[in-house]
Amino acid sequence: MLLGCHSRDVLPKGTGTDYYPVKGGAFWIYTMVETNITKLGGQINNTYELKVVVADSLVSANQKTYVLQRFTRSDPSQPWTVLDTWSTRKDAFQAVLQDGNTPYIKLAFPLSEGKSWNGNALNNLGGNDKCADGTVNCDNYVVTNLAKPYLGPGLSYENTVTIVENNDMDPIVKQDVRKSVYSISIGLVYYESTILEYCTVGDCIGEQVVEQGTILKQTLKDNGGL
Repeated sequence: MLLGCHSRDVLPKGTGTDYYPVKGGAFWIYTMVETNITKLGGQINNTYELKVVVADSLVSANQKTYVLQRFTRSDPSQPWTVLDTWSTRKDAFQAVLQDGNTPYIKLAFPLSEGKSWNGNALNNLGGNDKCADGTVNCDNYVVTNLAKPYLGPGLSYENTVTIVENNDMDPIVKQDVRKSVYSISIGLVYYESTILEYCTVGDCIGEQVVEQGTILKQTLKDNGGL
């Protein structure tokens, strides 16, 4: 999992570790656009801002873990409100983001085009993908567009990597598509998640009628401290 070829001409120093910078006092502010869909309630759109701050760090067994304090506000005119606390750690082999009590391997170093790993290897969530041993218990993350520019609405970065975290587009049951885009020396600049459950009873089978789901787009607005 941790082995892969790379080009010294395109990869940043550290064979990809510079795509995930972390430092005390660093912060990132994102614009969040969230759409919640329910069978009874229809579609609810919500736009807000998310701020992530590296608030502290601690060392255990020679591994430094950074405390991430997360804040939200409805718009720039409002004060920040504490949302929750996550944590992250990075070494020469992987970058791990801990969402509450659940760790995810967001990047596995060294990066190389097409490389994949189980993002849920450190938790018990399993997944819909086949692991290397043939079992269906993984959530395989795949490296694409390594050291390539990324352009999007309000986004323009010269050196990025895109991690496809899931690409399950079952036309009958569900859709689970997630991707993260990291820019060198900045970190996460864009995240998109579409998780939908389709109607599977009656005449709506195969019509991709959404029973429930969430569409989330997270776009970097500002950052500093790196």
